[in-house]
Amino acid sequence: MQSILRFRTITFGLMLFASQPRADSLVSEEQLLLPIQVDSHIEKIEALIVRPVKEGKYPIALIVNGSAATSPSAAHADWLAHIAHDFAHRGWLAASIVWPGYGLSTGNFMNEGGTCTNPNVARFLDAHGRELGAALAAVRERPDVDPSLAVGVGISIGGASMLDLAAQPSHPLTAVVNISGGVYHYTNVGSADSNCSLYQTDLVRNLTKFGKGNPTPTLWIYAENDPFFSPDLVGRMIAGYRSAGGNAELALLPPFGRDGHSLYKQEANTLLKPHIEDFLRSNRLPAMDDSALMLLLSKLAPEDRASAEAYLQSVTEKAMAMSKESSSIYWYYGARSLKTARKQALSNCRKATGKPCQLVAQNMELIDGWQDVVSPSEK
Repeated sequence: MQSILRFRTITFGLMLFASQPRADSLVSEEQLLLPIQVDSHIEKIEALIVRPVKEGKYPIALIVNGSAATSPSAAHADWLAHIAHDFAHRGWLAASIVWPGYGLSTGNFMNEGGTCTNPNVARFLDAHGRELGAALAAVRERPDVDPSLAVGVGISIGGASMLDLAAQPSHPLTAVVNISGGVYHYTNVGSADSNCSLYQTDLVRNLTKFGKGNPTPTLWIYAENDPFFSPDLVGRMIAGYRSAGGNAELALLPPFGRDGHSLYKQEANTLLKPHIEDFLRSNRLPAMDDSALMLLLSKLAPEDRASAEAYLQSVTEKAMAMSKESSSIYWYYGARSLKTARKQALSNCRKATGKPCQLVAQNMELIDGWQDVVSPSEK
Protein backbone atom coordinates (compact mmCIF):
# COMPACT_ATOMS: atom_id res chain seq x y z
CA MET A 1 0.00 0.00 0.00
CA GLN A 2 2.87 2.40 0.73
CA SER A 3 4.22 2.05 -2.81
CA ILE A 4 0.78 2.83 -4.26
CA LEU A 5 0.41 5.93 -2.11
CA ARG A 6 3.90 7.07 -3.05
CA PHE A 7 3.12 6.61 -6.75
CA ARG A 8 -0.03 8.70 -6.41
CA THR A 9 1.91 11.47 -4.69
CA ILE A 10 4.50 11.53 -7.47
CA THR A 11 1.73 11.54 -10.05
CA PHE A 12 -0.02 14.57 -8.58
CA GLY A 13 3.27 16.46 -8.18
CA LEU A 14 4.39 16.06 -11.77
CA MET A 15 0.96 16.51 -13.27
CA LEU A 16 0.18 19.73 -11.45
CA PHE A 17 3.56 21.41 -11.37
CA ALA A 18 5.63 20.07 -14.27
CA SER A 19 4.24 22.83 -16.48
CA GLN A 20 1.85 25.71 -16.18
CA PRO A 21 -1.41 25.63 -18.16
CA ARG A 22 -1.51 28.00 -21.11
CA ALA A 23 -4.96 29.56 -21.01
CA ASP A 24 -6.63 30.45 -24.28
CA SER A 25 -10.26 31.38 -24.68
CA LEU A 26 -12.47 28.60 -23.34
CA VAL A 27 -9.77 25.92 -23.10
CA SER A 28 -6.27 25.66 -21.66
CA GLU A 29 -3.21 23.55 -22.42
CA GLU A 30 -0.86 21.81 -20.02
CA GLN A 31 2.25 19.93 -21.17
CA LEU A 32 3.83 17.42 -18.82
CA LEU A 33 5.51 14.09 -18.25
CA LEU A 34 2.87 11.77 -16.84
CA PRO A 35 4.13 9.01 -14.51
CA ILE A 36 2.47 5.68 -15.25
CA GLN A 37 2.93 2.39 -13.47
CA VAL A 38 3.19 -0.47 -15.97
CA ASP A 39 3.43 -3.81 -14.21
CA SER A 40 6.22 -3.32 -11.65
CA HIS A 41 7.95 -0.26 -13.09
CA ILE A 42 7.21 3.43 -13.55
CA GLU A 43 7.68 5.32 -16.81
CA LYS A 44 7.08 8.98 -17.56
CA ILE A 45 5.22 9.57 -20.80
CA GLU A 46 4.84 12.84 -22.63
CA ALA A 47 1.30 14.21 -22.41
CA LEU A 48 -0.67 17.23 -23.54
CA ILE A 49 -3.72 18.03 -21.43
CA VAL A 50 -6.38 20.28 -22.97
CA ARG A 51 -9.44 21.08 -20.87
CA PRO A 52 -12.12 23.74 -20.43
CA VAL A 53 -10.88 26.67 -18.35
CA LYS A 54 -14.05 26.70 -16.27
CA GLU A 55 -13.60 24.95 -12.94
CA GLY A 56 -15.21 21.55 -12.75
CA LYS A 57 -14.74 17.81 -13.08
CA TYR A 58 -14.64 16.69 -16.69
CA PRO A 59 -14.92 13.30 -18.38
CA ILE A 60 -11.67 11.96 -19.81
CA ALA A 61 -10.76 11.64 -23.48
CA LEU A 62 -7.56 9.57 -23.71
CA ILE A 63 -5.94 10.08 -27.12
CA VAL A 64 -2.98 8.13 -28.48
CA ASN A 65 -1.00 8.18 -31.70
CA GLY A 66 -0.04 5.42 -34.09
CA SER A 67 3.45 4.23 -34.94
CA ALA A 68 6.33 6.56 -35.77
CA ALA A 69 8.88 3.90 -36.56
CA THR A 70 11.09 6.17 -38.65
CA SER A 71 11.65 8.72 -35.88
CA PRO A 72 10.05 7.88 -32.50
CA SER A 73 11.88 10.74 -30.77
CA ALA A 74 10.15 13.22 -33.10
CA ALA A 75 6.64 12.03 -32.16
CA HIS A 76 5.33 14.35 -29.46
CA ALA A 77 2.06 14.61 -27.57
CA ASP A 78 1.03 17.74 -29.46
CA TRP A 79 1.05 15.70 -32.68
CA LEU A 80 -2.69 15.23 -32.09
CA ALA A 81 -3.30 18.60 -30.41
CA HIS A 82 -6.16 19.36 -32.82
CA ILE A 83 -8.06 16.26 -31.69
CA ALA A 84 -7.43 17.16 -28.05
CA HIS A 85 -8.67 20.73 -28.59
CA ASP A 86 -11.84 19.47 -30.24
CA PHE A 87 -12.62 17.17 -27.32
CA ALA A 88 -11.93 19.96 -24.82
CA HIS A 89 -14.42 22.17 -26.68
CA ARG A 90 -16.93 19.33 -26.41
CA GLY A 91 -16.52 19.43 -22.63
CA TRP A 92 -13.88 16.76 -22.01
CA LEU A 93 -10.49 16.80 -20.33
CA ALA A 94 -8.44 15.55 -23.26
CA ALA A 95 -5.13 13.81 -22.58
CA SER A 96 -3.06 13.29 -25.73
CA ILE A 97 -0.20 10.92 -24.92
CA VAL A 98 2.63 9.15 -26.73
CA TRP A 99 4.05 5.70 -26.12
CA PRO A 100 7.03 4.93 -23.86
CA GLY A 101 10.17 5.59 -25.89
CA TYR A 102 8.42 8.21 -28.04
CA GLY A 103 9.10 11.94 -27.84
CA LEU A 104 10.39 12.82 -24.38
CA SER A 105 8.91 9.69 -22.79
CA THR A 106 11.14 7.33 -20.84
CA GLY A 107 11.32 3.62 -21.52
CA ASN A 108 11.28 1.72 -24.80
CA PHE A 109 8.60 1.16 -27.40
CA MET A 110 7.47 -2.46 -27.46
CA ASN A 111 7.50 -3.50 -31.12
CA GLU A 112 7.36 -7.28 -31.02
CA GLY A 113 4.37 -8.98 -32.59
CA GLY A 114 5.81 -12.02 -34.28
CA THR A 115 6.41 -12.56 -37.98
CA CYS A 116 4.34 -13.20 -41.09
CA THR A 117 4.79 -16.96 -40.60
CA ASN A 118 4.62 -16.95 -36.80
CA PRO A 119 2.46 -13.99 -35.76
CA ASN A 120 1.88 -12.96 -32.16
CA VAL A 121 -0.39 -9.93 -32.40
CA ALA A 122 -1.67 -10.52 -28.86
CA ARG A 123 1.77 -9.86 -27.40
CA PHE A 124 1.95 -6.49 -29.14
CA LEU A 125 -1.58 -5.30 -28.39
CA ASP A 126 -1.73 -6.58 -24.82
CA ALA A 127 1.49 -4.72 -23.96
CA HIS A 128 0.17 -1.46 -25.37
CA GLY A 129 -3.26 -2.02 -23.86
CA ARG A 130 -1.58 -2.24 -20.44
CA GLU A 131 0.28 1.01 -21.10
CA LEU A 132 -2.97 2.75 -22.02
CA GLY A 133 -4.63 1.34 -18.91
CA ALA A 134 -1.80 2.72 -16.79
CA ALA A 135 -2.10 6.13 -18.45
CA LEU A 136 -5.86 6.17 -17.89
CA ALA A 137 -5.41 5.24 -14.23
CA ALA A 138 -2.93 8.11 -13.79
CA VAL A 139 -5.22 10.67 -15.43
CA ARG A 140 -8.11 9.46 -13.27
CA GLU A 141 -6.15 10.60 -10.21
CA ARG A 142 -6.47 14.24 -11.26
CA PRO A 143 -8.82 16.37 -9.14
CA ASP A 144 -10.36 17.97 -12.26
CA VAL A 145 -11.74 14.80 -13.85
CA ASP A 146 -14.88 12.72 -13.56
CA PRO A 147 -13.26 9.27 -13.27
CA SER A 148 -16.51 7.48 -14.06
CA LEU A 149 -16.53 8.54 -17.73
CA ALA A 150 -13.72 7.97 -20.24
CA VAL A 151 -13.54 7.65 -24.00
CA GLY A 152 -10.51 6.24 -25.79
CA VAL A 153 -9.45 7.70 -29.14
CA GLY A 154 -6.70 5.79 -30.93
CA ILE A 155 -4.94 6.10 -34.27
CA SER A 156 -3.65 3.00 -36.12
CA ILE A 157 -1.94 0.81 -33.49
CA GLY A 158 -3.49 3.15 -30.94
CA GLY A 159 -6.99 2.29 -32.17
CA ALA A 160 -6.40 -1.46 -31.90
CA SER A 161 -4.75 -1.00 -28.49
CA MET A 162 -7.77 0.98 -27.26
CA LEU A 163 -9.97 -1.96 -28.26
CA ASP A 164 -7.64 -4.18 -26.23
CA LEU A 165 -8.06 -1.89 -23.21
CA ALA A 166 -11.84 -1.74 -23.63
CA ALA A 167 -11.95 -5.54 -23.57
CA GLN A 168 -10.41 -5.79 -20.10
CA PRO A 169 -12.76 -7.37 -17.51
CA SER A 170 -13.36 -4.04 -15.76
CA HIS A 171 -14.33 -2.37 -19.08
CA PRO A 172 -12.48 0.85 -18.12
CA LEU A 173 -13.63 2.82 -21.19
CA THR A 174 -17.12 4.20 -21.72
CA ALA A 175 -16.61 4.26 -25.50
CA VAL A 176 -13.88 3.93 -28.13
CA VAL A 177 -13.20 5.86 -31.34
CA ASN A 178 -10.92 3.63 -33.41
CA ILE A 179 -9.37 5.52 -36.34
CA SER A 180 -7.57 3.35 -38.91
CA GLY A 181 -6.92 0.83 -36.15
CA GLY A 182 -4.86 -2.31 -36.58
CA VAL A 183 -1.39 -3.83 -36.70
CA TYR A 184 0.58 -4.94 -39.74
CA HIS A 185 3.99 -6.54 -40.17
CA TYR A 186 6.70 -4.70 -42.05
CA THR A 187 10.31 -5.19 -43.05
CA ASN A 188 10.65 -1.74 -44.57
CA VAL A 189 9.10 1.10 -42.59
CA GLY A 190 5.92 2.43 -44.17
CA SER A 191 5.24 -0.62 -46.32
CA ALA A 192 3.34 -3.70 -45.16
CA ASP A 193 4.94 -7.02 -46.06
CA SER A 194 3.19 -8.91 -48.83
CA ASN A 195 2.15 -12.54 -48.43
CA CYS A 196 1.40 -11.90 -44.76
CA SER A 197 -2.08 -13.42 -44.60
CA LEU A 198 -1.36 -15.35 -41.40
CA TYR A 199 -0.60 -12.06 -39.66
CA GLN A 200 -3.88 -10.57 -40.84
CA THR A 201 -5.73 -13.68 -39.67
CA ASP A 202 -4.11 -13.35 -36.25
CA LEU A 203 -5.18 -9.70 -36.12
CA VAL A 204 -8.78 -10.69 -36.90
CA ARG A 205 -8.60 -13.42 -34.25
CA ASN A 206 -7.49 -10.94 -31.59
CA LEU A 207 -10.11 -8.35 -32.48
CA THR A 208 -12.74 -11.09 -32.34
CA LYS A 209 -11.52 -11.91 -28.84
CA PHE A 210 -11.83 -8.24 -27.84
CA GLY A 211 -15.51 -8.26 -28.78
CA LYS A 212 -16.41 -11.22 -26.57
CA GLY A 213 -19.01 -10.15 -24.03
CA ASN A 214 -17.94 -6.53 -24.47
CA PRO A 215 -20.80 -3.98 -24.37
CA THR A 216 -18.54 -0.93 -24.86
CA PRO A 217 -19.79 1.18 -27.80
CA THR A 218 -17.09 1.53 -30.44
CA LEU A 219 -16.82 3.57 -33.63
CA TRP A 220 -14.47 2.24 -36.33
CA ILE A 221 -13.38 4.77 -38.97
CA TYR A 222 -11.37 3.75 -42.04
CA ALA A 223 -10.76 5.16 -45.51
CA GLU A 224 -11.31 3.06 -48.62
CA ASN A 225 -7.73 3.72 -49.75
CA ASP A 226 -6.00 2.72 -46.52
CA PRO A 227 -2.87 0.91 -47.80
CA PHE A 228 -2.66 -1.33 -44.71
CA PHE A 229 -6.28 -2.11 -43.89
CA SER A 230 -8.33 -2.63 -47.03
CA PRO A 231 -12.14 -2.58 -46.96
CA ASP A 232 -12.07 -6.37 -47.20
CA LEU A 233 -9.76 -6.73 -44.19
CA VAL A 234 -11.72 -4.13 -42.22
CA GLY A 235 -14.88 -6.09 -43.00
CA ARG A 236 -13.31 -9.26 -41.59
CA MET A 237 -12.06 -7.43 -38.51
CA ILE A 238 -15.38 -5.84 -37.57
CA ALA A 239 -17.38 -8.96 -38.48
CA GLY A 240 -15.25 -10.97 -36.08
CA TYR A 241 -15.63 -8.35 -33.35
CA ARG A 242 -19.40 -8.26 -33.77
CA SER A 243 -19.73 -12.04 -34.00
CA ALA A 244 -18.31 -12.35 -30.49
CA GLY A 245 -20.80 -9.82 -29.15
CA GLY A 246 -18.86 -6.59 -29.63
CA ASN A 247 -20.75 -3.33 -30.13
CA ALA A 248 -19.21 -1.75 -33.24
CA GLU A 249 -20.32 0.92 -35.69
CA LEU A 250 -18.38 1.25 -38.96
CA ALA A 251 -17.76 4.43 -40.94
CA LEU A 252 -16.01 3.49 -44.18
CA LEU A 253 -14.97 6.79 -45.72
CA PRO A 254 -14.24 7.57 -49.37
CA PRO A 255 -10.58 7.74 -50.42
CA PHE A 256 -8.65 10.38 -48.51
CA GLY A 257 -5.74 11.95 -50.37
CA ARG A 258 -2.99 9.62 -51.50
CA ASP A 259 -2.84 7.75 -48.20
CA GLY A 260 -6.06 6.73 -46.50
CA HIS A 261 -4.10 5.75 -43.38
CA SER A 262 -3.60 9.44 -42.58
CA LEU A 263 -7.07 10.20 -41.20
CA TYR A 264 -5.40 11.70 -38.13
CA LYS A 265 -4.55 14.82 -40.16
CA GLN A 266 -6.46 18.06 -39.63
CA GLU A 267 -7.65 18.02 -43.23
CA ALA A 268 -9.51 14.75 -42.64
CA ASN A 269 -11.72 16.23 -39.95
CA THR A 270 -14.42 17.24 -42.44
CA LEU A 271 -14.88 13.50 -43.09
CA LEU A 272 -14.53 12.30 -39.49
CA LYS A 273 -16.38 14.91 -37.46
CA PRO A 274 -19.98 14.13 -38.53
CA HIS A 275 -19.49 10.46 -37.60
CA ILE A 276 -17.82 11.28 -34.28
CA GLU A 277 -20.55 13.75 -33.31
CA ASP A 278 -23.32 11.29 -34.20
CA PHE A 279 -21.56 8.55 -32.24
CA LEU A 280 -21.12 10.70 -29.14
CA ARG A 281 -24.69 11.96 -29.23
CA SER A 282 -26.17 8.51 -29.80
CA ASN A 283 -24.35 7.33 -26.68
CA ARG A 284 -25.37 10.43 -24.69
CA LEU A 285 -21.80 11.68 -24.40
CA PRO A 286 -20.67 15.33 -24.60
CA ALA A 287 -20.56 16.46 -28.23
CA MET A 288 -19.85 19.69 -30.09
CA ASP A 289 -22.55 22.36 -30.02
CA ASP A 290 -22.30 24.45 -33.17
CA SER A 291 -25.98 25.42 -33.30
CA ALA A 292 -25.13 29.12 -32.86
CA LEU A 293 -23.52 29.16 -36.30
CA MET A 294 -26.67 27.97 -38.06
CA LEU A 295 -28.04 31.53 -38.07
CA LEU A 296 -24.99 32.78 -39.96
CA LEU A 297 -25.27 29.98 -42.51
CA SER A 298 -28.90 30.84 -43.14
CA LYS A 299 -27.90 34.39 -44.12
CA LEU A 300 -25.17 33.44 -46.58
CA ALA A 301 -25.50 33.10 -50.33
CA PRO A 302 -25.46 29.47 -51.56
CA GLU A 303 -21.94 29.78 -53.00
CA ASP A 304 -20.60 30.89 -49.61
CA ARG A 305 -22.67 28.48 -47.54
CA ALA A 306 -20.65 25.47 -48.67
CA SER A 307 -17.45 27.10 -47.42
CA ALA A 308 -19.12 27.97 -44.12
CA GLU A 309 -20.28 24.37 -43.73
CA ALA A 310 -16.68 23.24 -44.23
CA TYR A 311 -15.73 25.68 -41.46
CA LEU A 312 -18.23 23.92 -39.19
CA GLN A 313 -16.51 20.57 -39.74
CA SER A 314 -12.95 21.90 -39.40
CA VAL A 315 -10.92 21.53 -36.23
CA THR A 316 -10.60 24.14 -33.52
CA GLU A 317 -9.00 26.65 -32.83
CA LYS A 318 -10.59 28.52 -35.74
CA ALA A 319 -12.02 31.88 -36.75
CA MET A 320 -13.97 33.35 -39.69
CA ALA A 321 -13.72 36.84 -41.17
CA MET A 322 -15.68 38.83 -43.77
CA SER A 323 -15.59 42.23 -45.40
CA LYS A 324 -18.63 44.46 -45.76
CA GLU A 325 -17.56 45.02 -49.36
CA SER A 326 -17.36 41.33 -50.29
CA SER A 327 -19.77 38.46 -49.85
CA SER A 328 -17.00 35.85 -49.50
CA ILE A 329 -15.89 34.37 -46.20
CA TYR A 330 -12.33 33.67 -45.12
CA TRP A 331 -11.24 31.47 -42.27
CA TYR A 332 -8.37 29.76 -40.55
CA TYR A 333 -8.41 26.53 -38.55
CA GLY A 334 -6.19 24.20 -36.57
CA ALA A 335 -4.26 26.86 -34.65
CA ARG A 336 -2.97 26.15 -31.16
CA SER A 337 -4.49 29.40 -29.90
CA LEU A 338 -7.63 31.32 -30.74
CA LYS A 339 -5.56 34.50 -30.95
CA THR A 340 -3.57 33.01 -33.83
CA ALA A 341 -6.74 31.82 -35.59
CA ARG A 342 -8.29 35.28 -35.37
CA LYS A 343 -5.16 36.96 -36.68
CA GLN A 344 -4.80 34.57 -39.61
CA ALA A 345 -8.49 34.73 -40.57
CA LEU A 346 -8.33 38.54 -40.73
CA SER A 347 -5.07 38.39 -42.67
CA ASN A 348 -6.55 35.96 -45.22
CA CYS A 349 -9.57 38.21 -45.68
CA ARG A 350 -7.56 41.42 -46.10
CA LYS A 351 -5.13 39.85 -48.55
CA ALA A 352 -7.95 38.45 -50.69
CA THR A 353 -10.21 41.50 -50.71
CA GLY A 354 -7.84 44.41 -50.18
CA LYS A 355 -10.54 45.81 -47.90
CA PRO A 356 -11.09 46.19 -44.15
CA CYS A 357 -12.33 42.95 -42.60
CA GLN A 358 -14.12 41.95 -39.43
CA LEU A 359 -14.33 38.70 -37.48
CA VAL A 360 -17.78 37.13 -37.57
CA ALA A 361 -17.17 33.82 -35.79
CA GLN A 362 -14.66 32.08 -33.57
CA ASN A 363 -14.82 28.36 -32.97
CA MET A 364 -18.55 27.65 -32.51
CA GLU A 365 -19.65 31.15 -31.54
CA LEU A 366 -20.85 34.19 -33.47
CA ILE A 367 -19.08 37.45 -32.67
CA ASP A 368 -21.14 40.51 -31.77
CA GLY A 369 -21.71 42.67 -34.81
CA TRP A 370 -21.55 39.84 -37.34
CA GLN A 371 -24.89 40.95 -38.81
CA ASP A 372 -23.33 44.27 -39.81
CA VAL A 373 -20.83 42.51 -42.05
CA VAL A 374 -23.29 40.35 -43.97
CA SER A 375 -24.36 42.34 -47.03
CA PRO A 376 -27.98 43.54 -47.23
CA SER A 377 -28.69 41.24 -50.17
CA GLU A 378 -27.90 38.24 -47.96
CA LYS A 379 -29.93 39.28 -44.92
